[in-house]
Amino acid sequence: MSDERSPSADAAKTWFGHPLGLFVLFGVEMWERFSFYGMRAILGLYLKCAVTGMANAPPGAAEGFNPGRGWLKEEASNLMGWYGGMAYLLPILGGLIADKLIGTHRSMVVGGLLIALGHIVLAISGMGEMAMSQAGLDVFIFGLVLIVVGTGHFKPSVSVMVSQLYPDGDPRREGAFGIFYMGINVGAFLGTTACAYLGEQVGWHYGFGAAAAGMLAGLAMYLTVRPKYLEGIGLPRDGRGSVAPVFLLTGIGIAAVVAVFFHIGLLKQIDGFLSKPWLIWVIVLGGIAWAVFFTATQEKADRGPVAAIFIYMVFNTFFWLAFEQAATSINFFTDEKTDRMLGTFLVPTGWFQDINPFGIVLLAPIFGALWTKLEAQRRNPSQPVKIGLGLIWLGLGYLFTVWAGLQAKDGAKAAMWLIAATYMLHTIGEIFLSPTGLAFVTKTAPKKHVTLLMGIWFISSFMAYVIGGKLAGL
Repeated sequence: MSDERSPSADAAKTWFGHPLGLFVLFGVEMWERFSFYGMRAILGLYLKCAVTGMANAPPGAAEGFNPGRGWLKEEASNLMGWYGGMAYLLPILGGLIADKLIGTHRSMVVGGLLIALGHIVLAISGMGEMAMSQAGLDVFIFGLVLIVVGTGHFKPSVSVMVSQLYPDGDPRREGAFGIFYMGINVGAFLGTTACAYLGEQVGWHYGFGAAAAGMLAGLAMYLTVRPKYLEGIGLPRDGRGSVAPVFLLTGIGIAAVVAVFFHIGLLKQIDGFLSKPWLIWVIVLGGIAWAVFFTATQEKADRGPVAAIFIYMVFNTFFWLAFEQAATSINFFTDEKTDRMLGTFLVPTGWFQDINPFGIVLLAPIFGALWTKLEAQRRNPSQPVKIGLGLIWLGLGYLFTVWAGLQAKDGAKAAMWLIAATYMLHTIGEIFLSPTGLAFVTKTAPKKHVTLLMGIWFISSFMAYVIGGKLAGL
């Protein structure tokens, strides 16, 4: 993306061998993930919760406690799929805007402001009479689109700023991204814990409000210490960053237009058209034909690697459409058909999603050390093998989901540990597949096509979320 300038003496200071700016970016990413995963834990539950109140309310709650929107599960899952998918698709455009126009610093700030505003709007949409009205639902969609557009600006920018802290070839860069990855998961754990508790046991709009507070805290921290520790990082080459407010206003405008489309029913018509079987087949077969043509037109030495990347993307799509059932079908099953009582305390449904970031923080360093040891012994599994093992762990996790489903027949409820086991095994699968997959694309792709193929990789993730959302509603 955009170039970086020479850092000041403060920016050159290190902690544990890394620039202090890394830990600033660790913090802002932690708070952004706090808001994203915190809201994700309760969004589907809020949408499907009856307008008359929670069916599984905490002990002692008043009748009609915490009403939701009363959507059907398939409607809630479909929206969740589009929301997650667009959060992966728009960073392609956001990255181009940062690279060509405003720089990663301003792009990240624009994104953070849109995300924070979006969460504030979500919180407002669930208060008072708006909680029950069509106008409140329109406002809710407006806030959701603000978050998606903001994520498109924020997500690619903060990652690139991490790389801008190090010169090309610096061996510390890989370790820096390991630290940064921990920030993502710490934020996910804290956000899910706070927002799920507040949303389910106090009120949905309190959960959304907590997500807003998290994003605002991250932005405030970043803007306060950036001049000292990130001076010159993420600025555009030619000083065109002054147009950044245009993209802030554009994001708000896009969200407003989408909310209007939702109000008049146009979004539902578009979704219905895109769900037509004949169109899906045209897209799938067209994509396969293009991939075959693209591979065939490469130099002979590049055809094998390019074909391998396309095959991996298919497996990547299958993995994430199954993995992300955590926010929809698995979350709904946990809410409705799992015994969540721990003594007299009703464990919030969203807390089960804490198992994933907790498991990443706990197990990722262990697996990292294992790969290093096996590499020294020349026994480290190849990347395709790790991808395959990731899918196997994912499948093993679903065996426990099936077990839980068998327990929950005829009005009975499944044991909590079965859902916990599902999440933990899926987490192990993620450790095998996710970092490996990114490395596989960047290392295998011909240099002239790395950017294009990484963009297609994001599109495969977009497809996974959208298809997964539709499958969850079946």
